[in-house]
This record gives sequence, C-alpha cells and structure tokens, in this order.
Amino acid sequence: MIVTIILLSVLLIFLILAVGVMKTREMEQENRVMQSYMVSMEEFYTGIQSRIEATRKYRHDLAKHIQTLEALLEQQKNGQEMADYMMNLKKRYDILKKQEYCSDEFINVILTIKQEQCKDKGIPLVIEIEDNIYNIIEEVDMVALFHNLLDNAIEAQERIPDKQEKGIWFSIRRDGKKLFIDMKNFVRKGEKVTFMTKKSRWEEHGIGTKIIRSLTVKYHGTITFKTDEDAGVFVESIVLNAEPGDENGSI
Repeated sequence: MIVTIILLSVLLIFLILAVGVMKTREMEQENRVMQSYMVSMEEFYTGIQSRIEATRKYRHDLAKHIQTLEALLEQQKNGQEMADYMMNLKKRYDILKKQEYCSDEFINVILTIKQEQCKDKGIPLVIEIEDNIYNIIEEVDMVALFHNLLDNAIEAQERIPDKQEKGIWFSIRRDGKKLFIDMKNFVRKGEKVTFMTKKSRWEEHGIGTKIIRSLTVKYHGTITFKTDEDAGVFVESIVLNAEPGDENGSI
C-alpha cells in the first residue's frame, strides 16, 4: 500500500513537471513567433515611412527638375542628354507613383503596397475609402489592422485554383465616431472558412488574427463574418469606435 502511494506520488510529480515543461516550451515558441511577427511589422512600418519620405523628397525636388529641363530646352544642343534626363526622371516617378485613395499619406502607402502585391499575384483588388476616416484609431493601429486584414484576403486568393474567380473588395467609411471596415473576398469553393486562416505559417498568422481581435476590443468594436461556400465568398465586417477602451469589445 505504501509502495503504491509512493509510486502514485512520483507519477503525479512527473506529470506536473512534464506539463510545466510543455507549457514553458509553448510559451517560448509563442514568444519566438511574436518576436518574428513584430520584426516583420517593424520592417513594414519602416518601409512605409521610407516611401513617404522618398515621395516628399521627389516633390520637393520637382521644381529643380523643371528648371533643368527648361535649361536643356533653351540650349537645344544635346537632345540625347535631355532624353536621358527625362527617362531617368520618369523611372523615379514610376517607382514613387501611387494611387491617391485619400489625403492621408500613411493610408495611401499601405493600400498602394497591398495593391502592388495583388497586381504582382494577378489578384483584382477594389478599394473604396472615404476621405474622412482620420482620428478614429491611432496610426500604428491602422497600419496593423489594414496590413493583417489585407494579408488574410491575399492569402485566401493564393489557395484558389487558377480556373476559379479571384478578387478582393476593401471598403472603409466613417459615420460619426464610428469606423466601418468591410472586407469581401473569394475563397476556394467548398472550403470552410473561419476567422482563423489556413496560412502555412499559421503561428505567425494566428498572432495577426489576435491583433485584429485585440484592436476590436480596444476600440469597443465588433467583428462579424459569414461565408457563402457555394459562391465561394467570405465577408468580414468590423466596426470600431473613436473612444478606445479595455473592454466591451465583442466578436
């Protein structure tokens, strides 16, 4: 009897230690994934800032370029020099050129980057945005939210067979102190879709999903989503409020 009790006690201790080790490993793994995600977000944010600065510099130098062209036209001695100068100027413009979705530079660059990604992947992306959505949520939160929402939609398109239709519709509007974000995109027909995606790097993408949820809570918001499996369409709607808080968000 005593031996049995001792063995059971040893087994219990072993189980407690094993569970503790497993939890520690899970936390370490989650921390590594979180660090990787934060690095990627920092790089994305830095890329946005760099692009904005480059655009501002180009606009600032535009007057100087015009003066140079005027001087070359007046001289009319070296047509090739002027042609080369124009070609170089056009290349620089094409690199910095972006769609003017609204008057906010940060939002413009985010959406332009995602539009370029979709273009490279052959994914139609339609963006509708009202030019009055500012001061609802913080800039850094806006970057994280738009980045993750559009990444989810892009990743869903990559799983669709070539013969099936692809496309993303991203809409943002403001009503008073509320921000309404609607995302609609095609999914592979017959695929059961939830708020969690099926990205191969699921750990990192899971953190992105958690960030969307946490921002919804922070801004007293709501998330609703539905799927039409027959049509192969996923619809996600988010409502955020101007006054951030620590509770009352719902999903």
